[in-house]
Amino acid sequence: MIPVYVYDKGQCDPKKCTAKKMVKFGLAREARTLSAIPKGAVVLSPFAEKALSPADAHSARKGLVVMDLTWTNIDGFPHVRGAEERGLPYLLASNPVNWGRPMELNSAEAVLAALVILGEEGQASSFMGRFNWAPEFMRLNGNLLSDYSKATDSQGVVRVQNEYLESVL
Repeated sequence: MIPVYVYDKGQCDPKKCTAKKMVKFGLAREARTLSAIPKGAVVLSPFAEKALSPADAHSARKGLVVMDLTWTNIDGFPHVRGAEERGLPYLLASNPVNWGRPMELNSAEAVLAALVILGEEGQASSFMGRFNWAPEFMRLNGNLLSDYSKATDSQGVVRVQNEYLESVL
């Protein structure tokens, strides 16, 4: 089991906020400050230089962190000292706000994807009954997530991503 942490910048509608729902449902713990994030944890970041891969599973055991802020404020993405920043590979959003948009995942979609890539399918399955879009997310991205989870490292994930993009473009 990978401990999941949410750092919530409080920028979205609290009734629709998937980060708040993850905490409410016991799928994540809130990190109220950046210093509350465990040293060596994996932070999901759209600015990371490396893609998340199964090779990050050891670091993720210290914590998997999602920063909850709106895409319009993404330039204010906080940097966490002592953490491993990793980006998610190409995936399609299935949430009602960004359905079908590549790479514009909400916080729960990002955590769900990360758990699958890290080989924690059992933990990821706990999202299915909690978020009505989760089965659609897996329908849209399941094959890709499976391929990403079989890569040995970040370069392998990027290779899978690039092969997929070449096949559809």
